[in-house]
Amino acid sequence: MQSNGLDLDQLRAFVTVAARQSFRAAADELHLSAPALSRRIERLEERVGARLLERTSRSVKLSAVGEAFLDRVRDVLEDLDAAVLGVHELASGHQGRLTVAAVPTAASGFVPQALGRWLQDYPQVTLRLLDGSLQDTTLSVLGGQADLGIGFADAQVAGLQYAPLGRDPYVLAVPADHAWAAQTQVELAELQRVALVGLAAGSGNRQLLDAQLKARGLALPPRHEAAHLQAVLALVSAGLGAALVPRLAVHRAPPGVRALALAGEPLSRDMAVFWSASRRLTPLAQRLIPALQAAFPR
Repeated sequence: MQSNGLDLDQLRAFVTVAARQSFRAAADELHLSAPALSRRIERLEERVGARLLERTSRSVKLSAVGEAFLDRVRDVLEDLDAAVLGVHELASGHQGRLTVAAVPTAASGFVPQALGRWLQDYPQVTLRLLDGSLQDTTLSVLGGQADLGIGFADAQVAGLQYAPLGRDPYVLAVPADHAWAAQTQVELAELQRVALVGLAAGSGNRQLLDAQLKARGLALPPRHEAAHLQAVLALVSAGLGAALVPRLAVHRAPPGVRALALAGEPLSRDMAVFWSASRRLTPLAQRLIPALQAAFPR
């Protein structure tokens, strides 16, 4: 197959050699013999009229022309792959499989509603929803097990691209019979006077919360701890104390829990949808992002 007089097999061979920096490793990946791979590169260099790779007995590296050419070739191949995927979706009636990983507060909240509405336009798509910690969600996306991830992005991870969803403020969850239950809001400083329930110190939510409290000159260590937010809320419902939790978690709170706003400058986490920077998003995944943004609770 050729494009503008260039053989696509030659272009893919060039990109693979540049990535591997080895003719032998590239030949193995492309299931070619080393001489066949060398011929492809030589023909490509003849076509463009410049040396793209500097070869020595021990290594291969890009020439100055090769470095400039590589970026353009990658863009061309990625656009071609995306076009093929788009045509396949069109021909198959938007059939395909999409995997979304999300932290539990999102996976049990707005995400299913967003997916349900989105699937009305793409009824032939098969969806898989993974729920887990922020670390699990991030690793699923980086490892290629999930197309998209949903979590909080206050500390962004290298290798991921992010699109904002919105801000998720923290609220104070208290038992229904708590002395503050009739209030609509509470000052952060007042929390030093009451027993608190919280997440274990190793969780991403706990680390984010502690950092924001420290920036305000406060330390609010919980008396009781749990591994998950739903367990924290269950302890609140049982009367063991109050808890600072993201607002997204409150919609699944057990009976007997009241949520109070925090007065003054609120604590919050920035929620985002993210994907691997090293892999091009499929057209289906691209279309899902605005649907998730529209469904995020404001």
